[in-house]
Amino acid sequence: MAEEKDLKQKLKDHIRFEEGVMDDNTMSVYIESAKRYVRKKTGHEIDYLTIMVATIMYDNRSASEDLQKALQSLEMVFALEVLTDGEGEPSPNDQPTSVQG
Repeated sequence: MAEEKDLKQKLKDHIRFEEGVMDDNTMSVYIESAKRYVRKKTGHEIDYLTIMVATIMYDNRSASEDLQKALQSLEMVFALEVLTDGEGEPSPNDQPTSVQG
């Protein structure tokens, strides 16, 4: 639970959180959705990617086409994470996944 609060604070800082615009419950929805997306793409929970995806989801909450394009722009970052498996060395069995729209 402490990790969740730390991640919430990081997300608040990243999106320049404005009181009253989004409460912690709403923010939790973005964080959980982003965590699932990152796990699906990389097989791991990676905080910086979770923050990036949650921010994209927040910024594009009313335009699904824009959301899809923004998430596709992160495809190379996800591929690098999968290839390096967070250790800087590619694994011969790792294959990057494509963004599902």
